[in-house]
Amino acid sequence: MSLCAQVTIKGISNHAFSKFEIGTKADYISNENIIYGETLSDSMGRFSFSVSLEKTEKLFIRHQNKFGYLYAQPKATYYLEFSDLAFSNFNQDNEVELTFINLDTLDINYKILTFEHWLDQSLNILYPLKEKNSGEFLREIKKFRSAVNEIYSQEKSIFFNDYVKYSLGIHIEELQDFASPSDIDKFSFYLQETPVKWNNDKYFGFASIFYDKYFYKQTPERRLELIHLQDQGNVSGTLKILESDSLIRSVELSEVVCLLMVTDLYYDRVITKTNLLNFLNQFKLMKRESVAKRAAERLFSKFNILDAGDKLPEYAFENIKFKDFSSQPIYIQFFNPTNKKCISELAAMRKLEKTYGKYIKFITIYKEQERYSKSEKTYLDQITWTKIAAKNNHPIWKDLDVQGFPYYVYVLPNLIIGNINALSPSPNGRYETIEKTLFEYKRMVEGDE
Repeated sequence: MSLCAQVTIKGISNHAFSKFEIGTKADYISNENIIYGETLSDSMGRFSFSVSLEKTEKLFIRHQNKFGYLYAQPKATYYLEFSDLAFSNFNQDNEVELTFINLDTLDINYKILTFEHWLDQSLNILYPLKEKNSGEFLREIKKFRSAVNEIYSQEKSIFFNDYVKYSLGIHIEELQDFASPSDIDKFSFYLQETPVKWNNDKYFGFASIFYDKYFYKQTPERRLELIHLQDQGNVSGTLKILESDSLIRSVELSEVVCLLMVTDLYYDRVITKTNLLNFLNQFKLMKRESVAKRAAERLFSKFNILDAGDKLPEYAFENIKFKDFSSQPIYIQFFNPTNKKCISELAAMRKLEKTYGKYIKFITIYKEQERYSKSEKTYLDQITWTKIAAKNNHPIWKDLDVQGFPYYVYVLPNLIIGNINALSPSPNGRYETIEKTLFEYKRMVEGDE
């Protein structure tokens, strides 16, 4: 029987009457967010949460597309500030550093923040030595490790001890280069005798580095065999090969490496989306219950989204149906009136719509919510072309993998998706915009006329 205890979080922000969410990662392979609860801040920007936890977890507090992270231990009460005034919205995702108020020195966050400060200071000293004096560099690493072991020798928190262990594995082992332990030694110390620590982000940070590009480190014969098994959706055969590897050696770890590997191969375009989904579907149908099986289910859901060449569903909103525009291309902008980059691109979007609106349908979609501020309404009012307020649970957000703002999708005639995450109206790092695509279509139509 699991025993849960309440965790209370009271926060202050610079956002009045605004929605805040609290949650965690379901796992560190799919990285899917689980929302534990949501609340609305008051007129002073204050908000509070109460969450039931069995053990220490890494939680996030989210406001729109900005995240602040903390480690919460059962029965604790946290007072913190969520301030994003110094952050730019030009990135799709911003991490806000939470400021704790009256944090208990025995709390997990105090321990982690203290350790991270010490680690940062030590790395600042070690990096210059690496190039100047290799002998002194290795001696200082040994001294630092000894000091860490001595300081935390009486530490009773398993979560914190693991956090320290795998942080050192991430930062110190890779720093040593020529004097780094062998892969066998690292596997033996960090992974072999340890069950997979599904709720520890540093464990998966280390495992992801250790097994990075695992497939490409295999012999050509082994690579061909693995690809064949994955193309066939043969999960048990793949896991059997992985488990026999001297750097894996367990069923649970073979499942972790398997999921990391197939997602890497998909991103590297070695396996097709169809084969990836088939493999993940077979994985989640395995008889043996495991955390990895649930991670495979989440990965399947994550990758089972629309892509270029697929037909866009005939979404219907109040008084607006996508099928009514199927005779022409559609340029869809997903918009957030609080996002500075979205706002900065309104002028470019307006110019494009004025130039190409006769040939291409422009649509802006934003999230429906009860309240927008006066300035946010002003930005929404500047959108003079078709705009749609979509509910949070509308399938379009997941179908088109909208995870941040701004986000654009270009749809060809007959509702065939041309580009997911299409070019924006303003130049990217290569000075590319969507205008060339729109111009080519306009020229083609005018030529036909």
